[in-house]
Amino acid sequence: MPRILLAEDDEIMRISVSDSLKKQGWQVEEAEDGLQALALFERRQYNLIISDIRMPGMDGLTLLKKVRQQSPETAIVIMTAYGSVDAAIDCLRQGATDYVLKPFDMDDLIIRISRILENQEVVAKCEVLQETCERQNGHTLYGSSPAMQEVYSLIDQAAPSRSTILITGESGTGKELAARSIHNASDRSHKPFVSINCAAIPEGLMESEFFGHERGAFTGADHSRKGKFELAEQGTLLLDELGDLPGPLQAKLLRVLQESQLERVGGSKTITVDVRMLACTSKDLQKEVEEGRFRQDLLYRLQVIPLKMPPLREHKEDIDELCDVFLREFNHVHGKNVVITPEAVAVLKQYNFPGNARELKNLIERAFVLCHGQEIGPSAFPSEIHGQTQAEPSTFNLGDQLFATEKKCMQKALDVCGENRTEAAKLLGISRKNLWEKMKNHRIL
Repeated sequence: MPRILLAEDDEIMRISVSDSLKKQGWQVEEAEDGLQALALFERRQYNLIISDIRMPGMDGLTLLKKVRQQSPETAIVIMTAYGSVDAAIDCLRQGATDYVLKPFDMDDLIIRISRILENQEVVAKCEVLQETCERQNGHTLYGSSPAMQEVYSLIDQAAPSRSTILITGESGTGKELAARSIHNASDRSHKPFVSINCAAIPEGLMESEFFGHERGAFTGADHSRKGKFELAEQGTLLLDELGDLPGPLQAKLLRVLQESQLERVGGSKTITVDVRMLACTSKDLQKEVEEGRFRQDLLYRLQVIPLKMPPLREHKEDIDELCDVFLREFNHVHGKNVVITPEAVAVLKQYNFPGNARELKNLIERAFVLCHGQEIGPSAFPSEIHGQTQAEPSTFNLGDQLFATEKKCMQKALDVCGENRTEAAKLLGISRKNLWEKMKNHRIL
């Protein structure tokens, strides 16, 4: 719900405007002068401030300048008498969004406010789309096996609720796709879906990514910035790879879950958020709790509804459909009409796919690019898919050997560090983000 701050020293005018705005369903807080308005603004976040230009203690122009310094995105409408038009125009030059002349028509003010709030919503949606539009294409769950039918059934039951859902499963099983399906089936489907990967963000930047920051909060913060929670307002926020969330952030996340409130980094204002939380992980979080790396109370909060995505080896009957889906996508992009033979599908069904559906898609894409003609046969797949041993000469391939050695080193470091990726990255002498990228490349997420 939009929050509006009304600063007006005339009590009758203040009450009249406030009552009219509240009838529109907006949340309105009142201030008797500029000083009181600034004090309220420094404690809370507002979508819009409506201020008289002449008030005791602090006038509207001074209030405008102070608000603009702290929060460039907050809209400000100045109210002024006919004799102060020049002052109102000066306010526009200083960054006011609009002004109205007293006495004004209340319907006109409501129309102006509605347009401002609608514009803010459009801007917020554009910010989300800019970050996620590339990830939206083709994100649909497929498969008609009994295992996938159970997934669909739980999604249908859980999506309409506001409860948090913890989606677990091996890497490549479609956890994020399940999260998007939950969002699309909910009453928040027309609002933002925002995803944040807890394993891919450097620990020092993670708090700012989650909660945003104010100008001057740290070196390089030359303007205030919304975090993922604010970007997901009235929508859904997915915490991907939740098991990699550092301890201090776990405590702050718990507070947001409990109170629906947060503060930006470097700020003191309390921001109320309305966000439906989903989380994904390939880790055993109960084991993480037992080993002291994850908070039990946070796990309780997140795992209100558990959803486990089945590995592909447990529903191989869906491989036919998945192959068709992937080929349709590649054919559309490349303008071809490639098909896969039943013999090739039979070979795929004999393989256990440790990388699950993601590995299958990679195999189909590789076969699609390298195949001659319009047909993918069994020979299009590498020998390990056929259960064969690589020929002896391949052991002299330096690239293959380095790739295999890198994977072994990473796995060993993760084992030594108890799957703590931050410590494993330090042990390997690489950044946490670099480790995550390499793990993704080796399919050991």
